Amino acid sequence: MPTNRDTRNTILDRADRLLLERGFNGFSYKDISNPMGIKNAAVHYHFATKEDLGVALLDRYREILRDKTTDFMTRGGHPLNQLESYFQFTMESFKERGEICPMGIMAADYNTMPPRMKRQAQLLVEEMIAWLTRVLELGRDQGFYRFPGPPRDKAIAVKSCLQGAAQLARISGVEVLEDAIQQIRRDLFI
Repeated sequence: MPTNRDTRNTILDRADRLLLERGFNGFSYKDISNPMGIKNAAVHYHFATKEDLGVALLDRYREILRDKTTDFMTRGGHPLNQLESYFQFTMESFKERGEICPMGIMAADYNTMPPRMKRQAQLLVEEMIAWLTRVLELGRDQGFYRFPGPPRDKAIAVKSCLQGAAQLARISGVEVLEDAIQQIRRDLFI
């Protein structure tokens, strides 16, 4: 018999899929409860409001980001290895599941998000940019990367490029994402 925690996680898993397919405003609790064979009240038991569900999803994404960046560092604390692990994760997510970055999807819905969700989305972006900034700064300090301007600016450019390329790849094919990653590599070794 499933536990409350199992049901909560299953609800989050379903909401995650729906978010990545339709955007946050593109699904309701009914879209979660019907396929699970539960009543809407069961979803409301775990997440009283859709804002609560959205905050929980963003918390989950932040946790995944922390886990992944730790994993990237474990696989190779070297800045080149960390960045390549990030590229590989992005490609695998897209190729295996057609996933684009939740940040891109959340950005499309940002203006209609409740305040707590907006804050969580901001924290997710800040944490991603902070990690990528550290990787680029370390890589440049060690002589592996050569790029003009502050590492934070380059981190924003790299993240924006990957996020946009993944969105374009949904329309034009995975080659767009592969090409964007190749261009980022070229830009880092000016």
